[in-house]
Amino acid sequence: MDLKQLYALMERFERTSLSELTFKKDGEEVTLKKGAAPLVHVPTAGIAAVHAQAAVAAAQPPAGLPGRGSDIEVIRAPIVGTFYRSPAPDAAPFVEKGDRVKKGQTLCILEAMKLMNEFQAEYDLEIIAILADNGTMVEFGSPLFEVRRT
Repeated sequence: MDLKQLYALMERFERTSLSELTFKKDGEEVTLKKGAAPLVHVPTAGIAAVHAQAAVAAAQPPAGLPGRGSDIEVIRAPIVGTFYRSPAPDAAPFVEKGDRVKKGQTLCILEAMKLMNEFQAEYDLEIIAILADNGTMVEFGSPLFEVRRT
């Protein structure tokens, strides 16, 4: 299970009336509990895979916004966190409107649970619009960028 899937599972679990959930897939097991102390259990073999995914590109499957061209796609926040356009306050942003971005190039950072997660382009693209403000909290699924595949 990668980090994006784990956060999606946690987000959905929070919205339910369930008090405990155990999810098993491909030899990994995640247990979520609501109550006094939240618990997330990932076997040792799965931890390395989850941490490795922290810096890997992640985005919801892009979907065009209403009223936009069919070639315009939206990259959405795969996790809840604080959106940062640059690696440091005094550094230049990773991308600007109009930039052509290569697959693997960093688009932004989302800070979640005190971890800085760099999110990279999953394909070559052009930035049409930047939809989130620097330093603001974004929810799971919030639109971050409008892009066009190149």
